[in-house]
Amino acid sequence: MEKLAHEDLYRFTRLDEQAFAAESSDSRSFMQRFHPRAYQSLNFGLHLKRNQNHIFIMGEPGVGRIGMTKAMLREAAQRKPIPDDVVLVSDFSESKKTQYLTFKAGNGLGFKQAVEELVTQLKSQLPVVFDGHAYQLRNQQLENELAQKQEEALTPALDLADSLDIEVQQNENNFVLYALVGDERLRMADLKKLDKPLREHFMQALDQVEEALNQGLTHFPYLQHEYMEAGRKLNTEVANDHLTPLIDTIKLEFGENQAIRDYLDALQKTVVSKLHLFWDQSSDQVTNNAQSSMEELLAEQSTMSVFEVNLLVDHDGLTHAPVIYEQNATLPKLFGYTINSATANAIDTLTLAMNHQAGLLQKAHGGFLMLNITSVLKDPEIWSHLKAALMSKRLTFEIPSSSSVVPYHLPDFPLDVTLVLVGEAKHFYALQEIDSQFDLLFKVQVEFETELDRTEQHELALAKQLNEEVADWEDLPVSPCAMARLVEYAARLAESQYRMVTNKAILRDLLAEANAYARAHDKTEVTREIIDQTIEQRDFHTGMVEEYYHRAISEEQVLIHVTGRHTGMVNGLTVLTVGRQSFGQPVRITAQASAGDEGVVDIEREIEMAGPIHSKGMLILSGYVRGRYMRHKSWGFSASIVMEQTYDGIEGDSASSPELLALLSSLAQVPLRQDIAVTGSVNQFGDIQPVGGINEKIEGFFKICQARGLTGQQGVLLPRANAKHLMLSAPVRDAVKAGRFHLYTMAHIDEALDVLTDLPVGQENTPGRFCEGSVNDRVVKALMEMNRKDED
Repeated sequence: MEKLAHEDLYRFTRLDEQAFAAESSDSRSFMQRFHPRAYQSLNFGLHLKRNQNHIFIMGEPGVGRIGMTKAMLREAAQRKPIPDDVVLVSDFSESKKTQYLTFKAGNGLGFKQAVEELVTQLKSQLPVVFDGHAYQLRNQQLENELAQKQEEALTPALDLADSLDIEVQQNENNFVLYALVGDERLRMADLKKLDKPLREHFMQALDQVEEALNQGLTHFPYLQHEYMEAGRKLNTEVANDHLTPLIDTIKLEFGENQAIRDYLDALQKTVVSKLHLFWDQSSDQVTNNAQSSMEELLAEQSTMSVFEVNLLVDHDGLTHAPVIYEQNATLPKLFGYTINSATANAIDTLTLAMNHQAGLLQKAHGGFLMLNITSVLKDPEIWSHLKAALMSKRLTFEIPSSSSVVPYHLPDFPLDVTLVLVGEAKHFYALQEIDSQFDLLFKVQVEFETELDRTEQHELALAKQLNEEVADWEDLPVSPCAMARLVEYAARLAESQYRMVTNKAILRDLLAEANAYARAHDKTEVTREIIDQTIEQRDFHTGMVEEYYHRAISEEQVLIHVTGRHTGMVNGLTVLTVGRQSFGQPVRITAQASAGDEGVVDIEREIEMAGPIHSKGMLILSGYVRGRYMRHKSWGFSASIVMEQTYDGIEGDSASSPELLALLSSLAQVPLRQDIAVTGSVNQFGDIQPVGGINEKIEGFFKICQARGLTGQQGVLLPRANAKHLMLSAPVRDAVKAGRFHLYTMAHIDEALDVLTDLPVGQENTPGRFCEGSVNDRVVKALMEMNRKDED
């Protein structure tokens, strides 16, 4: 048994103020120093030139995995070329289909504006061109030529009519024939009043003229077709004369590859073939459209959507390959969506495609995309579509169906992106187990440490990084001693004097509360004392449940003795967690032993209140008793052990050493001190093993003793291996320093018996025999007495 001094209960941090005030390093350097394993893994992954070298970032939230990963991704993005802008345009060779055009970064927007300006100009200029004098003159010439050719086709019939005294009158849609008899003009029906020879003559003449006219009219469709073809050629010629210089100007500025030039040529041909769309956009029509219905406006949009340019990916102003982080990934965010989805039923698929907004996968093409794994896994469709895209290295927009990512057709999009998933270890190993393709995609595993060695270098690095991160808060200055106290708090969270947690988010939260506390108390700086007071205030705010539990002990609703001695009774220590608050709570452990053959009975286990680890600890007790006292002879006994006044489930083996002490006390009928609480796990050889929550356990018992009144004899007996885990509060340290509270460490259960009893423990002289009158000797004799046969 060793007694701890107050210097052993806490490890202070001493920051070099000159080094603390020196200029801070960048995030990459901090990661290299503070998370060396993660840094090396990520750096390796970013230099790995293999297919599907996607990256999985593991670590608990708050350790800095997102910020530091972003910094390294941006550095890697500097080594990558800036990807091209991507625009979506119509594929004029196939109706309702689209195609992608690529431009140097920053040129996509200019091309879109140039084409939109061209279409806008054509809406106003083409009607003017075709209403102009030059065009109208040439068009009138074609009409005159048509009329002349039609007249020539009818000339033989008209000449025949003149020779046969037949008058031909041409109405709007037909010809009317009259027979000229003297001064009269007679229709066919009027010929019956003539003499038969004359009547037959004119009837025959009318038939001949009608036949001649019909023969001439048979040429009219050909002449009309010839006229329309000449009109189309005229329209094409006039339109091309106007379009060619405009298109050539765009080619000169943006025609950086053949696909763009081919598109502009096809655009010109399509404008010429759809000139009626621009004639319909006359000023009168536009004026009337101001009062048009929504259906008419949508119809107009659909007709002109073939000329639209959809700028999908714009890298204007980008200085490196894209690095995008999205915390809440959804299917539309990743693969894209249309802004007209609400009226999708009223709009054709081409219009929908031209309103398509690029997803993050398209925007991150050529760079890096960071996603939170929980948002990816919340929808099975996201993972299946995402995995398919990564495996095929392309985004495939299927024919619209219930499983489509977009309800319209888009061409396949080539995908060159490094996906970085951010999650925890449980997510990585679960995906690795359930998805056989996961390892094929994610070959780089990056693990961020949750704890780190508490060296002077790491302490300084953490303090400087925190100071840099809160510099933009525009809040009160933070003194180096306050930062040192935060580092000590990080060690307390790690439950170690030689380790500290890397979760900066928890420390930033505490610092934010300290700023609020300082302002509320008219302080001008956050100091060590402010941090201490903030922690006390936080414990007070969240300590209502702890107060209820401790009040129940103080008011003897829960029976705990902190003075005197008692047989078969020990004060054990537990930790309760309610929300964010954890606190220590003493619990009375009692044992009763008697003759019998049931062995050790765990009452909690019998009523199914104990978890498997606690039950394991109870079985270990039985193993210890057999191995220590029954190696050469089997003795039966019955004993029951219980944690008194516990009404919730019990788990863990940290109470196995006080349970063993209570059992041995009951067997030997040796009273144990009640002013010393005990915690620790024990193995079958009696060795004491470390437990968790040691600081909370000690502080919890101290508060009970303090409330009852410190006698100067009270304390805690803890595993020796837990001594390096002590980061106790100032009241406990002060009480130990003043000799009003004591902490003892033990490595074996015999050392606990030595502290808790006034008797010698007793060493084993011969197998199964111990020093006369010792505790162990009394245990052996008690077992012998329980198994003594009646004289009868």
